[in-house]
Amino acid sequence: MDLIRHADPENPSPFHPARLILGMPPEPPLSHQLHLCPIAEDRQGKAVGALMAGPPDWLVAHPGLQHFPLMLDLLHRITMIHGVAVAPGHRRRGVGRALIRRAEQRYRELGWTLSMLVHAPSLAPFYERLGYTSHPALLMNLPSPHPLIGQDFRDVLTALKPLTDGVRLADVAFAPTPVISGILPGSQVPELAWFDGAGLCY
Repeated sequence: MDLIRHADPENPSPFHPARLILGMPPEPPLSHQLHLCPIAEDRQGKAVGALMAGPPDWLVAHPGLQHFPLMLDLLHRITMIHGVAVAPGHRRRGVGRALIRRAEQRYRELGWTLSMLVHAPSLAPFYERLGYTSHPALLMNLPSPHPLIGQDFRDVLTALKPLTDGVRLADVAFAPTPVISGILPGSQVPELAWFDGAGLCY
């Protein structure tokens, strides 16, 4: 918990989400069911870094997905890194980078196909070096007849990174941001698709 507070120092209640996750029993497929909470230790065994990842909150709450029959499939394909914290005396040593890569590896091994997170615009270069692409919003193509889903993150950016070759961020004509393609079977974006302001046309 002492580390977690460093992930979002301006949050007046930084421990509430952590307590909800860490209060779960350690169960597969990850460390806490669909959540992953690895820590980094120094040579003396002291925790110097922590990461918390799990299902994206926005995905569960999205009004366009309230009755989506494949929601469980989405939750087993998209993970969100909720926070990365490194003790002040151990920063700029690659601890946060190692935690993110370890989390990506674990999710990839278990079949997840997309990693995402939200961050302040000033952190875009850091996440770009880790292979993420940052934008103010996201668009995700779903299998027909379901609509194209969008999410705006307001004052922060969303960073996306496919974890498998089957998922890509497709550049679509007239779309304000790349479209997540291939997250579910039948959701690949056709090469000549274009955005008409509400959905994809092809």
